Amino acid sequence: MNATAPLSTTASAPRAVAVLYGIFFLSGFCGLIYESIWSHYLKLLLGHASYAQAVVLVVFVGGLAIGAWLTGRFSERLRHPVLLYAIVEAIVGVIAFLFQRIFEAASAWATTSFLPAYCGEPGACSASWLLAAALILPPSILLGTTFPLMSVGVMRMGVQPGRGLSLLYFLNSAGAALGVLGSGFLLIPTFGLPGTMLLAGSMNALVALAAFAAWSHSPKAPPMAVPAAAAAAAQQTPTQLRLLLLVACLTGLSSFIYEVVWIRMLTLVFGAATHSFELMLAPFILGLAFGAWWVRNRIESATQPLRLLGTIQVVMGVAAVATLPLYVSLYDAMAFLLRTLTRTEGSYTVFNLVLGLMAAAVMLPATFCAGMTLPLITAILLRRGDGERQVGQVYGINTFGAIAGVLLTVHVLIPSLGLKWSLAFGAAIDVVLGFALWRLAGRDASAPALSAGWRAGYATAGVAAAGLLVALPMAAPLGIDRMASGVFRTGKARFGADDFKVVFHRDGKTASITVLESQDGVRSLLTNGKPDGATHPQNRTPTPDDQTMVMLGALGPLHHPNARRAAVIGLGTGTSTSVLLESRALEAVDTIEIEPMMVEAARHFLPRTAAAFNDPRGRIIIDDARAHFSKAPGRYDLILSEPSNPWVSGVASLFTREFYEHIQRHLADDGVFLQWLHLYEASPQVVGSIVRALSTVFPEFTVYATNTLDVVIVARADRKPATISPEAFERQAGLRQRLREIGIDNLGMLSQHSAGPGSAIRMLADSYGAPPNSDYFPYVDNRAGRDRFQNVTARALFGLPDAPLPFLEFARGASPHAGATRQAGGFMPDAVRIAAAGSVVLRYLQGETLTPAQQAGLGGLAVELALVRGWRQTCALPNGTGLGWNAMIRTAAILPQGVKPADLTRFWEEFGARCRKNATPDQAAWLDLLTAVARRDAGAAREQGLRVLSLDRQLTPESREYATLATVSALIAMNERDQAASILGEQRRFLSAEQMEQPWMRYLVLVLSARAQNRPPAG
Repeated sequence: MNATAPLSTTASAPRAVAVLYGIFFLSGFCGLIYESIWSHYLKLLLGHASYAQAVVLVVFVGGLAIGAWLTGRFSERLRHPVLLYAIVEAIVGVIAFLFQRIFEAASAWATTSFLPAYCGEPGACSASWLLAAALILPPSILLGTTFPLMSVGVMRMGVQPGRGLSLLYFLNSAGAALGVLGSGFLLIPTFGLPGTMLLAGSMNALVALAAFAAWSHSPKAPPMAVPAAAAAAAQQTPTQLRLLLLVACLTGLSSFIYEVVWIRMLTLVFGAATHSFELMLAPFILGLAFGAWWVRNRIESATQPLRLLGTIQVVMGVAAVATLPLYVSLYDAMAFLLRTLTRTEGSYTVFNLVLGLMAAAVMLPATFCAGMTLPLITAILLRRGDGERQVGQVYGINTFGAIAGVLLTVHVLIPSLGLKWSLAFGAAIDVVLGFALWRLAGRDASAPALSAGWRAGYATAGVAAAGLLVALPMAAPLGIDRMASGVFRTGKARFGADDFKVVFHRDGKTASITVLESQDGVRSLLTNGKPDGATHPQNRTPTPDDQTMVMLGALGPLHHPNARRAAVIGLGTGTSTSVLLESRALEAVDTIEIEPMMVEAARHFLPRTAAAFNDPRGRIIIDDARAHFSKAPGRYDLILSEPSNPWVSGVASLFTREFYEHIQRHLADDGVFLQWLHLYEASPQVVGSIVRALSTVFPEFTVYATNTLDVVIVARADRKPATISPEAFERQAGLRQRLREIGIDNLGMLSQHSAGPGSAIRMLADSYGAPPNSDYFPYVDNRAGRDRFQNVTARALFGLPDAPLPFLEFARGASPHAGATRQAGGFMPDAVRIAAAGSVVLRYLQGETLTPAQQAGLGGLAVELALVRGWRQTCALPNGTGLGWNAMIRTAAILPQGVKPADLTRFWEEFGARCRKNATPDQAAWLDLLTAVARRDAGAAREQGLRVLSLDRQLTPESREYATLATVSALIAMNERDQAASILGEQRRFLSAEQMEQPWMRYLVLVLSARAQNRPPAG
């Protein structure tokens, strides 16, 4: 009897073997779900920094390797491997059922006691390893035993080793690829992390039952017998065994070099969204599966398996490095795709399918080869007579190689060699292994000798392969103009040399960081091609990002002038930290940055950001924010959160309810928290989910619009309203100077940046139906990538100040800062620019001559303002209140925010007194309504609004919306809500769906709906 002919025949248990094949596919599906979810859980605790990712990888994959290796050591002593496999699957299922409770308890204990006690210094902490190991190492070891147990089990049922191993590897990998896509696109969005974990545990239970049934109905065979001659021959050639085990290790290492580099490279084309990573990982695993499938029937028939293995290694190395020219073309393909697709929900599905095909085109050729190696190496060793133990040994050492490959690539190769030469390094490993195997095969006396022609052919192939390893990377035009183009957002495959100059570009441990300089000297910081900040190093004309970064840094000390200790999440250009350090009261500022290369890049924004690097009160900590706060002793007076966009993989965990609870525990009792949010490439649902998550922890908050598409939320830990006192503003001379750089020269103008009452914004956020973003139900992480593709905006949540009249002030009273804004830059929020235009418009209407610059600033309103000015001067009012009257409505919408109520009231009273004799009853009612709005007189606005709505038969959609808003909001302010609901119900029949979706109209509907449901209204 030999190693390829077990005691029982295949025909003796065909049904049991078929069942085992089927459940191993399901086991692979569950295994990748566990890898994904356990990694997600641990990163919530340990963070997303490069060392934390290494912790997760080493513990999980290391556990797999240990489990496989241990099983290999003892497999020949196991009488019932399939039964043991069933028991392992059942135990894994039980762990899955309990994992959520275990993690929550461990997380609470770790963040409150364990990590603060054992992690004294910022940064990496060995205690994190212990915690991660305690949570997932035991189940990871169990999962590692499944492949060797199943492999030995089916071989003892009579399956040929080569075919059996290949089929099992194929089925398990195919299930894993499906698990990647299924968990990311379907299960986690539907069931959340706990529900997906329970589903996987249930599947493990079914697998265990099916495996037990298959074992019960199959013949029980002893370990495969090894003929004495084969065993003796194997002992005489230990070098071949060691070399093959080394090949198993190094091919695992090279394969994972490819995986890490390809994912980093494709991220520059696809973007770093979570779904993009899933679309990259699935083809990698699928390639392994297809390779195993292809080689299943060729292993047993191979007369020279060592030479075949060597050829596979050489082809794999060449195929890997040959992806570079193809990769370069993907930038153009992505640009074409974005130009072609409409940005709709349906197109997003097509977009993801094409991304998956692009990733497959890059990865499949080399991974197809990689999928053949493990079954082939194991079959060669079994044929040699090395015994069943080699199934686990090969799998285990291959997995150890994979760990080494990831760590080597992330921490050594990419930072030192860059992406394409790291890929070439991995390819060189495979090619050298192929050469070594060819040489070993030539010394094998049992193999047929090669003819001179074949020997020459192999030599030529070897020289050609070595040449390609050098030539292809050198020839591939992988320039920074492509890598930093952000094609996934811009739709442009490269930026022009005339547009930008490259100041800095390095491949860091977690991202590729670039600094570009435009022709006007503005420098932009990019992470994987995505802009993360832009400013002029010399404090020249402010950019939109300056508006955000300066305000974020200034608003903290202005709301908490006595703050002593502060933390900033995200270094970026360093502007926010530098502005924060203008507060002389601050004694310590910790800036937490996840990517070390970002620190080097930020130095290229000096001298503007010099304080972030030179002020002795500040320090830059390389760590993940969540991990830092878990370990940091003491509490902060200020915490500023300015991470990257939430669609970037991992970043959404900094916008969850649990993270805000985490933050609150690390704030002083009177501490202040500031959260930056972007409104571009984000839907009201996604931003609303973040607002809801924040408001569950900080129910009282103030929102400032920093430009047209960014906001900063300010909240206090003691749940008191966040306000700025005039005294605090005057005391902060340094902060006032930095605010003047972006055009804010007084407290009134800063207050003009208000995005509306927090209670009203919370009500609007609730109305979109998205749940509060959560660690365990990651709504934002699952939706944000789609929003980026569709290029939607969440401005509607913060658009109340853009209403055509100050309708909230009927109840709250006029803003004390009305009229404080005299000028505004082009990047300031619309409400601020309208306020700045208001005083100019009033002077113009009263007869003042405008400068050419002021005239140009009025834009398309100049003609309508000229009409109103003429009507006021001559009282020659238009005929009726039809379309021509819209000029009056639009003029009225500009004035309230920029003119003091007394001045505006005087203007409309004088207008009405002079021209009432020429006005129709409808026009007179309108003039009275505009006067009431100027006074913020709810009673008069109610009376005149009802009069306009009942008398005026020429209402346009625009004038009807104005009159309805004024009337209904006045009625609400007077607590006449039933009539307000009746009026709104009557008028909405004449208003378009677009008008009713405007934030001010949506808010009125919500307030009245809250009343109808006996809930207290917001606002």
